[in-house]
Amino acid sequence: MQKFELTIFRQSRVLFGLFFTPIALIGLLILGAELNNILIGLIIFAIYLLTIYYFVVGQLTITIDNGQLKFNWTRKLIFNYEDIEPINIADINTIVIDSGQLLRKIVTTDRTIKINNAKVQQKDAPKFIYELGVLTKENNVREIDSWDEWADKGYIKTAYRINTIILVLATVLVTFFIIKKGFNSRHLFLILLFIPQLFLYGQQMKQKIKNNKK
Repeated sequence: MQKFELTIFRQSRVLFGLFFTPIALIGLLILGAELNNILIGLIIFAIYLLTIYYFVVGQLTITIDNGQLKFNWTRKLIFNYEDIEPINIADINTIVIDSGQLLRKIVTTDRTIKINNAKVQQKDAPKFIYELGVLTKENNVREIDSWDEWADKGYIKTAYRINTIILVLATVLVTFFIIKKGFNSRHLFLILLFIPQLFLYGQQMKQKIKNNKK
């Protein structure tokens, strides 16, 4: 029997947090201004961020025992994840892994188990991913990444077009503001973070589309 501890950041909860965080920040700053004490708003916002982190993060222990994967969440006071029923290793059809280190999903004959281990606080994730690859090698399990999954579902061409449009519009807008108002640090932030990430996604999707045509 082998046990592996993973830190999990479920994507749906991360997106929820990202969506509401700017709203919470603005609302709490307004509250602080109304109370004539911005510090109160900032303190409440810090508490909010800690709550969101507690909401998003989960600690998952995966046990390999008698040809099965067994999943056990570390219980929290609130915001617990749903229990995951054990699966037979022989039933695994597909493993979705990004960058060789982020296990997104384990797909069996009848269900999909979402994992989504974190980039930080990986704990035993690399060891588990390696062991999972060894255990499933003899069963001809398909190992793909998220872009392959999108391609299988027929989404990747549409996603590539949308990404290209956003990339072009973002580049045009940044260029326009630089020409009209001059260069400043905010433009540099967009250029160094936002636009290159879109470009990287576009290149990854383009390569997947090209590979699927072969």
